[in-house]
Amino acid sequence: MTASPTLKALLAATGLAAFSIAAGAAGVASDAAAPDQNLRISHHVLTLGKDGVQRESRYADLMFRRAGTVWIERELPPVLRADHDHEAREGKVHIGHSHADNTAAPLWLRRDAAGVVQVGMVLREQSKVIEVDKANYGNVGYGGSWANAYWLVDPASLPRMKALGAGAKGVQRYELPQGDSTLRIDWDVAGRYARKIEQRNANGTSVNTMTASAIAAPKTLPWQTADAYERGEYSDLLD
Repeated sequence: MTASPTLKALLAATGLAAFSIAAGAAGVASDAAAPDQNLRISHHVLTLGKDGVQRESRYADLMFRRAGTVWIERELPPVLRADHDHEAREGKVHIGHSHADNTAAPLWLRRDAAGVVQVGMVLREQSKVIEVDKANYGNVGYGGSWANAYWLVDPASLPRMKALGAGAKGVQRYELPQGDSTLRIDWDVAGRYARKIEQRNANGTSVNTMTASAIAAPKTLPWQTADAYERGEYSDLLD
């Protein structure tokens, strides 16, 4: 699944690097400390260029989190989903292929007790999981930070930010100036995830926002089906 090159906020290569938060020490936050989450994560990027042209993009991902597991996939309108599924059935999911498009392929992240993370790109129509090696993390939208993927922002980064007030309605807001921009994070204290991440410049010509909202859990968690799929390697997708 590819990600917006400007909103690098969920899966750290395209994840939180755009927000320039220093990664916290490994192991500061335990997966066991976080309740299960089922989230719809909407992204909104707005820029106003010197030419006076306003450019805007919006998209959404679905994210399911359980201890040691994160699943994230792009939310697509039915007509686009059908098109992606058709190409997948035709075997056209190839990196570098003229018809290549892995946007619709979910990412399945698994972390074992030793802290080793496995990254899988799931090709549903082919009943196959592509195991992605570290060198190709960025190509599928994962930047190597489990914390940023699991919590949407590394909790160890929050103490480096200024807490705004005592928190209200279960949310603590944090703020961090970054040159001519300001980063704000709304942290869900009980749910243990970032409800909102916003980076805005001083004159309002650049606004980058991620908003997470709770959704119903699926009847069957997606990896329960994918676990039976055939395994492949990233090189399988290369021309």
